[in-house]
Amino acid sequence: MFERLLAKSAKDMSKAETIMEHTNRLLSEYETLKLLYPNILTETEWEILRDACYYHDIGKANTKFQNKIRSLKERIEDELKDLEEVPHAYLSCAYMPIRKLKKKYSEEELKCLLMAVYYHHERKEEQYEVSEIIIEKDLPKYVEALKKEGFDLPEPPKQNYPRYVDRENILKLQELYPFIRIKGVLNKLDYAASAHIPVELPPENLTIYLEQYMKNLNSQPNELQTYLKNHADESHVIIASTGIGKTEAALYWIGNNKGIFTLPLKVSINAIYDRIKKEIGYKNVGLLHSDSHFEYLKRAEAKEYEFEFNLTDLERTKKLSMPLTITTLDQVIDFAFLYPGFELKLATLAYSKFVIDEIQMYSPRLVAFIIIGLKYITELGGKFLIMTATLPPLFIDFLKQEKIPFKQPEKPFLKFNDKGQVISRHVMAIQERDLTADEVIAQGIKRKTLIIVNTVTKAQQLYNQFKEKKIDVHLLHSRYIKKDRFEKELAIKELGKRDSTDSGIWITTQIVEASIDIDFDVLYTELSEATGLFQRMGRVYRGREYDGQEPNVYVYTGDPLPSGISTTSKYAVVDFTAYEKSKEVLLKYDGQRITEAFKMEIIEQIYNLETLGEDSRYVQELKDTINQLKNVLPYDQKDKPKLRDIENIQIIPHIVYRNNENKILSLEEELKNLQKEDPKNLKRKLEIQQQLQEFTVEIPLWAYKKAYNANLYVGSVSVNRFLEYPIVSYQYTYELGLIYDIDENAMFM
Repeated sequence: MFERLLAKSAKDMSKAETIMEHTNRLLSEYETLKLLYPNILTETEWEILRDACYYHDIGKANTKFQNKIRSLKERIEDELKDLEEVPHAYLSCAYMPIRKLKKKYSEEELKCLLMAVYYHHERKEEQYEVSEIIIEKDLPKYVEALKKEGFDLPEPPKQNYPRYVDRENILKLQELYPFIRIKGVLNKLDYAASAHIPVELPPENLTIYLEQYMKNLNSQPNELQTYLKNHADESHVIIASTGIGKTEAALYWIGNNKGIFTLPLKVSINAIYDRIKKEIGYKNVGLLHSDSHFEYLKRAEAKEYEFEFNLTDLERTKKLSMPLTITTLDQVIDFAFLYPGFELKLATLAYSKFVIDEIQMYSPRLVAFIIIGLKYITELGGKFLIMTATLPPLFIDFLKQEKIPFKQPEKPFLKFNDKGQVISRHVMAIQERDLTADEVIAQGIKRKTLIIVNTVTKAQQLYNQFKEKKIDVHLLHSRYIKKDRFEKELAIKELGKRDSTDSGIWITTQIVEASIDIDFDVLYTELSEATGLFQRMGRVYRGREYDGQEPNVYVYTGDPLPSGISTTSKYAVVDFTAYEKSKEVLLKYDGQRITEAFKMEIIEQIYNLETLGEDSRYVQELKDTINQLKNVLPYDQKDKPKLRDIENIQIIPHIVYRNNENKILSLEEELKNLQKEDPKNLKRKLEIQQQLQEFTVEIPLWAYKKAYNANLYVGSVSVNRFLEYPIVSYQYTYELGLIYDIDENAMFM
């Protein structure tokens, strides 16, 4: 027999941990959570959760598990070696004193407790015949040892739990909410205890930090900020002007609660994260997206706001333990799949204030995930805030259709100038022809000129047109390697500073719609659809009023269509119906001054079910995805709708690899040596991975497959056993970025 019953083996710098030590750590985090957020469970649910914590790992007291986590010399003979291992969560239920617990809980409460323990790890289906033998012949050996460790076990191990943990009990979602809360919080406690991190850091009242921030600016909360500060106990849908201070308003609404703040783009998330830490002074904020580990590393190297690289911070962020997390939507909303283990995110969101900024930038598929996600969150008692400058009314229709509770003020919140008038920033001209270099040159180029088009291919064509005329011009889009894109973003931001008096021309795609804080004098843009257009207009006269009479926004509707718009292609940037209806409505406003109120009026005219029609691709995709999600069975892995429309892959263009071959090979070799000689040096591994990423560009998976089939794949750079960067012989230059013409649909990238 073993002297100590282990829950965790010794790993890296950590010591082995007994079942009781791990359980006590879990119970300690339980007390912390209950103290911080006492209202997330009822008193009975808190008691069920405590028992779930107490018994969840007791099933590790079996020969097969104890042998598995020990060295060969420490193992004992397994008398049942011909039987496969039974997952410990199932055996934990066999140790639980069900007769005693029946006196404490109702039938439904007991089911909830046993299911939380039984399913706290997702494992293959239990083979009851095998379990029966192990429960009868192996578990009794460990009862005394468990009692000696301190466990209260008044009944012998029995296989009397199956009827309480039948999978059929957890297929009706709305009846599952107590189980979801308890299992989700149990998982959160278990992960925190295993990682030796706090389950939650205490929230500090954001209002105090905001008031000091406002005082430093010699300012007072505006109407929007005051409204959300005074109505913090309700869910809201808010329409408000760009530049009115929506971020501060959302932080007021979060107040002294746990907050999860989502935005569409990583660069926007990074900027708000830095602003909250540096300007507002709130330190306990997490940054969560696919590159957050690199962002943490960069800030540590730059020694920004005394930031130090700390693996614990990474763990806290990933486990949603920070009082405020700034994140991409896909990091949290994927729980709507109801995949195995979804309960942790949903249970956490149920006691968080959930902010969704710029909802109009998401695809219909992602909006469907938001709507169903909010349905589950609010039914569990959670609160949300949707903020946007332009809200398609059909989103409201679908929120109401799903009976999601929220408040929406009768009037939008508008930004006013010093005279108390609604600020005016744009005069718009509609041109029913193609956007060309000649069109821009004809209006004069001695200004800060921004050109935004729908596709990379069109951007590259325009760049070449200007170059043929010997006119200096710059290009930015999504198909640059990270190193080059970073340099270009710095350059466009420098020219785009409000106080910059320089002139210049930048051609870009929709990546600047909301991701880069710039202020140009004039915009030339292809029409995509109205919400995208208004995002683009936000890059011109961004923080200042325009009192001129000449247009400072020129919108080109194409001849017959602008780039990226198609009546047939699935790769089209925008739904054709949305483009067509936008053009129809916008033509009424040709030559007019476009106020924020006009923008909202235009959106209401276009984005409703009557105008778009039930059969439009936009509406159909939204409806179909909602219906798919509503029909998904919890824990079913089949036929799940995809979260993203397009799957991407990072590649290294062959010319980039050749020009940097020595550096790349050296980094690759160092990484391999680290894996063998110093596997615990995660900081250096991340530094190398970050340097390798500088040579990569992200493309759609379909484009990579086309290249592979065309024999353009020439090798790969290995990062680790799970990740490599393919080297692909696409054309690439610093000026134009990645160029490919292997498929007619490539124009839609």
